[in-house]
Amino acid sequence: MKKLLLYAKVFFTAVIICAAALTAVLIFRPPKFILYAPVIFAMGIAALFFLIAAHRKLAAARAIADSAIIYIQPAVLRGGGGENISETVGMYVSCFGILLGTKIVRFNQNSIWLRNVEIGRDYISFDYGARNEELRHIRLLYSRPGGDELAGIIEKFRKETGVVPNIAG
Repeated sequence: MKKLLLYAKVFFTAVIICAAALTAVLIFRPPKFILYAPVIFAMGIAALFFLIAAHRKLAAARAIADSAIIYIQPAVLRGGGGENISETVGMYVSCFGILLGTKIVRFNQNSIWLRNVEIGRDYISFDYGARNEELRHIRLLYSRPGGDELAGIIEKFRKETGVVPNIAG
């Protein structure tokens, strides 16, 4: 999520810089400013489109993280003194999709629906896709919890997505 926020900030900064540069070119009118203005304007428009795309991706990532049914932290690297050496990439699973670092797998929106959830001993898998398309499949390493926690996860999936997870041996 931090990388997505960084992308949005970078593109916002690029839009501001292009706007300032275009304003300066139009006010001060340096030699051959007619050549500079369209190029700066085109760069600003491109940066604006990238900013909009980054903002949409960030909004989708926040929706997934805020409504997470399951959070999976795959690994934590620690140094000799016990401090974290690197930042881990968490995986969020919600009724809107899956967030894997900066990758977003969307379902239950834009006619892409979650079809099946299977929880195995060491994995959780999802089948999703549009009605007329071939189903897509994703499998995450996940140590199945026991008892009440598993029942809570099953109930959340049933309530929020309408899909009852299958429990595999």
